Amino acid sequence: MLLLPRNIWRSLISTPQSCAATAFVAFFLLAIQYFRVKAAHDPSSLFFDYRTAYERPYSEIRTKQADAFIAQAGNGPQPKASTNPSLCICAGGVQRYGARYFRTMIGSLLEGLSEKERSDILLVPFIGNVDPNDHQAYKEAWLHNVADHILIYSNETVSAEDQERLRGMENPGGHFEKGLFDWIFMLKGCMNSTADYYVLVEDDALAMDGWYSRTKAALKTIEDSPLYGNSIYLRLFYNTGLQGWNSEYWPYYVFWSVAFELFVLGIIYLLRSSKIKKANEFLTDRAVLVILFICAPACILLYFAAGRITIYSPSSGVYPMNHHACCSQAFVFPAEQVPPLVDFYNEKRVGYRDSLLEEYSDARDMTRWAITPSVVQHVGSKSSKEDAESHEPTDKYGRTVAQNIWNFQFEQWDAKELRREHLHPISEGE
Repeated sequence: MLLLPRNIWRSLISTPQSCAATAFVAFFLLAIQYFRVKAAHDPSSLFFDYRTAYERPYSEIRTKQADAFIAQAGNGPQPKASTNPSLCICAGGVQRYGARYFRTMIGSLLEGLSEKERSDILLVPFIGNVDPNDHQAYKEAWLHNVADHILIYSNETVSAEDQERLRGMENPGGHFEKGLFDWIFMLKGCMNSTADYYVLVEDDALAMDGWYSRTKAALKTIEDSPLYGNSIYLRLFYNTGLQGWNSEYWPYYVFWSVAFELFVLGIIYLLRSSKIKKANEFLTDRAVLVILFICAPACILLYFAAGRITIYSPSSGVYPMNHHACCSQAFVFPAEQVPPLVDFYNEKRVGYRDSLLEEYSDARDMTRWAITPSVVQHVGSKSSKEDAESHEPTDKYGRTVAQNIWNFQFEQWDAKELRREHLHPISEGE
């Protein structure tokens, strides 16, 4: 503004009203610049910058750590579970084409764990191919060195008739049904254990350094909650893109927008009714119209433009998340909740496992929890079906549906800080 001609500058501050308008415009422009930085990684924001938002600073570091662990694990047997672990982790899926997520996922779950932490985990990797030799990892030493037990389809676990049916599902078009069958099989794989909790992780997930201590702390918080008895799961990953200004809540947004206008109008009325001379002189009819129909609406628009995640950014911790959470990358189930869930899945037989899980939970009014920030990231962009990506539609940024299943906060983890923190783990009571 200092660069403006003197006559224009004088006109901007010639009256109290013009001075206030100039200050408002300056403040508004500064707020826009602030949100351009603050909300750059908020997909619900007008200031979302996809060029930087999908960068993977932490995922790249964690992937290197996980792969290094797997490379070392191929040299010999690794620590295993104790006789009484509290967590049973069934993690895996089928062979992917053009990507090797499985080994990195297992490495991220194990890398950095202390001996005590590892002993509290019964690790049951799942090979989803009916012939396990079709999965590259099954033929490699590292998997057998790190696993407590490898879950596969065999004559001991699945009938010959079901095996033949599953082979048919591995053909193009059958993956939809087999996904649910695999999920049921994974849940049953942990039902044979004595663990208190079952953790199901898909092969295209990546766990942060320190996921174990944060998960245990979150479970302790849930156990202390009055909602615990009716809790169905703890979500270790959720898609940030679904946490924005969801359209079904438009009456709520309209209500509070109108309430804000009425609040401003009420303040104006009180000031104009008061005996404060300067307030009455300032609040001319024209000034009131500008405030109500330009300034207040501009503030409301900026509020929504900033994005819901930016405005309502939750602090770190564990919170109920009963709606707008996706997808099925990583769940923790209380052991006692799994048998009825498996019965429900068996009744349905066909469907998306995460959608069916929400249907099951809604029907029983069950509480669903999530850790914030997410301790697991979805890194998958390659399908389990060859050449499937070439037929998948892309969004305006040229990204597929799979690539947009993303948690933006996960990438803000600091690898050095997490490693220091892991040396002094979060206690279960915190």
